[in-house]
Formats: sequence, C-alpha cells, structure tokens
Amino acid sequence: LKFGVIPVEGTKDATTRYKTLVDYLSKTLGIPVKFSVGADYAAVIVAMGSKQIDIAEFGASSYIKATEQTSAQAFARANNVKGGLGYNSIMVVKASGPIKTEADAKGKTFSFVDPNSTSGYLVPLVHIYNELKTKPEDYFSKVVFAGSHEASILSVLNDKTDVGVTNNLDLDNAIEKGAVKKDELRVIWTSKSIPVGPVAWRKELPASLKTAIRNAYLQFNTKAGLEELNIKGYVAVKDADYNPIRDVEKLKADLVSKK
Repeated sequence: LKFGVIPVEGTKDATTRYKTLVDYLSKTLGIPVKFSVGADYAAVIVAMGSKQIDIAEFGASSYIKATEQTSAQAFARANNVKGGLGYNSIMVVKASGPIKTEADAKGKTFSFVDPNSTSGYLVPLVHIYNELKTKPEDYFSKVVFAGSHEASILSVLNDKTDVGVTNNLDLDNAIEKGAVKKDELRVIWTSKSIPVGPVAWRKELPASLKTAIRNAYLQFNTKAGLEELNIKGYVAVKDADYNPIRDVEKLKADLVSKK
C-alpha cells in the first residue's frame, strides 16, 4: 500500500513522525506500507492520479484539487491535540524586528508556502485581496513560495524573507523539535478556523481494502504514534465537509479576476 503526504517539513522528519502509524497500518492490514513525501503539493496529487500512491494525507485545498483531477475520496482526518478538527493560518515575522502589524509589513519581502496549500496560500491570499484590498505583489516588495511550512518559517528566521505564512500547528511542531524557539517569532495575523485536511484513498481500491483502511485509521490509538503526530486520533470525514473551502476557492477566483 503506497501512502503519500504533502511536504510540510523535511522528508527525514516526516518519515520519523509517521513511522509508528506506517508500522501500525502495515501490521493491521497485513500488507507492506510504503511511505513517501511529495516534492511539492502538486506532486502528491499527480502521484494519486497516476496510481503511484493509494492513500494520501492532503490539506483541504490540495484535497479539493485532487478530487478535480483524480479519484481521491476523503475518509478520515486527524483530531489534533491543539485545535481539534480546525487550525489557523498565520503570518509570522522575527520578534526582534520592527514589524508588529500587517501595516508595518507593507513593502517588505514575503513568503507563501505552496500554491496548493490552504493555510500557506489560499486563506492568506484571500485575506490580502479581501481585507488589505490589494494584490500580494503590490503590497510586498517581493513574493516567493518557500515550498513547505517549515521552510516558510525558516525563511523568516534566517532573514530570507521579512514575513512568512504558515499555520499554528506547523509552527508548534517546528518549536517542539527545536527548529525555532517560541520567542524568536511574532504572529501578526491569524485567520479564522480552517478544517483539518483529510486522508483520502483512490476510489477504485477494493471495497474490502477501503473498509480495512478506514477501520485501521479510526482505531489507531498507539500512544507513541499519537504523540509523534500531535493528534488525539483520527475521525471519520466526508467530502462535503470541505465545501466551505470550495467556497473560499470560488471567492479567490472572483477576487483575483477583479484585480
């Protein structure tokens, strides 16, 4: 069974964090499970479409794109220790720097995460268009894509960009593993709650295998694995739970077309 995830951190760190879950799935399902991290968000979507992966952990926005381009079908999502079934997009700056508000950030350099990221692109992009009434490239002096949430955080920490977007969960993960200290960054904007992205399978997998996979996820309660992923467990989810994000995608398209 081929299992892929979007890149929110380095491959080595992700492989370590998911190892207990992967071992559990392999033992429970009685088949080897091969884990991989996509080069970028789009790579995971393409891999599912070409049957190079069978199940994938997506963000909400990348899942929606996957449903448009592949047979991806959501069946579970993580119930996080912090935030439960929701999380927040945030903008961060160096705490030691002069930027304290979004107004202070005007004319500075800025990093998104990935064009298919919900908290690292879609939600902050709509915020910039809707609330700041401008395009990112007009508000900031330079706009780049960092590639992953951790890379966006580190781009600010290492003075590659003045402002970066990520989310509260991935910032917490970076702090917990020592990639950044809590007092080194300042949050200057926080979004409303975003639904946690799902784990999805290829719809054409055998029904018996899908049932076994769903049951395995919903029954996952290995203490070490839950702690590694910072979750309470997995809960059932359905495709319609992501319709609010589809609405945001439509809003983005309308806003971008008017600018």
